Amino acid sequence: MPSVKPSSESEDRNARLERLDRTIRAASAQRTLYSGVLAGRLGMHQTDLECLFIITLGDKVTPGKLAQETGLTTGAITGVVDRIERAGYIRRVRDTADRRRLFLEPVPEKVEDIRAINRRAFHAWMRELSRYSESELDLLLDFAEKNYDAAVNATVKLRREAREAAE
Repeated sequence: MPSVKPSSESEDRNARLERLDRTIRAASAQRTLYSGVLAGRLGMHQTDLECLFIITLGDKVTPGKLAQETGLTTGAITGVVDRIERAGYIRRVRDTADRRRLFLEPVPEKVEDIRAINRRAFHAWMRELSRYSESELDLLLDFAEKNYDAAVNATVKLRREAREAAE
């Protein structure tokens, strides 16, 4: 995918929206490919790595919340959580207020191993983002949050449809 060029006066709104969509999908594909390479380097399944990212980015993530965000069944999530825990990246921690509930807590020193690998790409990305003004960052943050919500909803819906079709 070529780098994004500034829009021209002759490029209409629909063409710009289509170009934006293509660029986002291309970036998503590259992140997926990167994630696969990283998971292989760590000796993990790619789904496990993506779930670990969700756990590290969340607050008080439960297996149920992880299942909801990924669209995976609770049985599949149990297997994912078991593998991530065996690899040492998370631990299950009981909720002190409700002993029936447990949280998936990242193990900081193990997660740092992954962050060390990602640091070079992260710094390059932060340099790019630093070019934007505060108001532009607010717009990008709003866009990213809506993009994330739409991706979660689409994933859950597609998995649900696949399960229903298999029944």
